[in-house]
Amino acid sequence: MVEEQIESQALEPAPKKKGARKLVSMASTFLTVAVLTCLLWIWANQAEQLKENVRVVFTVATAADSPLIIMSLDDGSGQEAKESSGGGIKVEAEVIFKATRSRLRELQRDLKSGELELFVYLSERVYLPGAQKINVADELNTNDELLDRGVLIDSVEPAEIVAVLDEWKRIESVKLELEKSTEAVTFEHYIDPAQMAVEVPASLLDDLKINPQALTVKMTRIPEKITPNMEVSATVVNKLRNHTVRPEQSTVKVVLNPKEQDREKSGPLQIYVSLPPDMIGSHVVEWEEEANRMVEVELIGPRAELNKIKAAGKENIMAFIVLGSTYAEETETYYTVPVQFRFGEGIHDVKVDGSAKTVKVRLRKIGEE
Repeated sequence: MVEEQIESQALEPAPKKKGARKLVSMASTFLTVAVLTCLLWIWANQAEQLKENVRVVFTVATAADSPLIIMSLDDGSGQEAKESSGGGIKVEAEVIFKATRSRLRELQRDLKSGELELFVYLSERVYLPGAQKINVADELNTNDELLDRGVLIDSVEPAEIVAVLDEWKRIESVKLELEKSTEAVTFEHYIDPAQMAVEVPASLLDDLKINPQALTVKMTRIPEKITPNMEVSATVVNKLRNHTVRPEQSTVKVVLNPKEQDREKSGPLQIYVSLPPDMIGSHVVEWEEEANRMVEVELIGPRAELNKIKAAGKENIMAFIVLGSTYAEETETYYTVPVQFRFGEGIHDVKVDGSAKTVKVRLRKIGEE
């Protein structure tokens, strides 16, 4: 009996150990279920498709190799849509995007920073020349950037825009001419090449056949001194009849040669003296010779500009010297001072010919001998 009691007591703890292992197993199972539930909730939250209203600006354009050209675009705002610097037309719209929360946040961030720009490219496979209605949502839903991000367009306002499309046609030879504002500069010139091929909207062809128009070229710089056969680069302006065109070349060469200019004598002109405000009334100008108060000059420039000066007389040209406080030092000698000339408003490309004019003067304080 004693041995049976000892064996019985030795076996009693066994059920307690088994119960502890069961509790650990249950706790582990609960933790696993909790983690999985949390992960499933996070995944479900991330995978949930949400909608977000965002005000965006997208660009309507044609591909670089497309025969189509956008002549005008009506976005329903009542205002003419402006062409952007890149060649497309920008449109503002209210867009409801559909995507997961994280992708919508990323989309808004990139749109705001400018990292993402939205484009609608009009394909000649879908659109023909003439007025065409464009479903904005359908076009944006083919945007590769949005597709790669897993973002869809739910709706857009305006839902439709109307674009008037034309197609490019080639003119083999269009004359080039220097911009009008440059012609006042007195030089001879020729443009190399003098003509070039240009792609224009088809709707302009008939008008250009009846009234041919030259393409304008603009010099990147105008040299101060022109020497024989001087070459200067010029940019071809891509506009005809106020429409964008495609010149065969973007730059050309302009060859310059000096042009003989007309001459005209002017004078005698009285020489005025400019003094600092604090010296006016306290100092007097002494001239080495009284004759130095007047000056005669020969002017050189375009005949039309010289005629303006001649018609207005002395009102359109002024001779003067500038004297600062350094000229007020007591001296028995006279300072040599350059004479400056100023032309009136509307006088261009006229200058005083010959060597610089100078006079000799000195300043005396009033009351001093």
